[in-house]
Amino acid sequence: MSVYENVDYDGLLVKMDRKSFVIDVRENHELAATGSIPNSINIPLGELENELNLPANVFKDKYKLSKPEKENDEIVFSCARGNRSRRAAEIAFKLNYKKLFNYTGGWAEWSVKYPRS
Repeated sequence: MSVYENVDYDGLLVKMDRKSFVIDVRENHELAATGSIPNSINIPLGELENELNLPANVFKDKYKLSKPEKENDEIVFSCARGNRSRRAAEIAFKLNYKKLFNYTGGWAEWSVKYPRS
């Protein structure tokens, strides 16, 4: 079994419908300039390991949602084009998270395909 699975835009929409966690690992200034995927949380790649190691109550206070469970919750990582998100999935795997996905299109694809209202 591989460390993570790649998902495309349609796969990401399915994961979002299932209430999977979507973690955007771009830097704060990138999100401020471009926007973000709805209901995603931002944890820059350089902070990811520390944040995923936070106690559950601290994570919930900081991000206003429950910390992903290592065995049961799906986590989709996103970035600009799929490179940092791939590294994020590898980091989460080393921390014993099991259901990991890399959104290969990243913001570059999302910003073109997602319908704006």
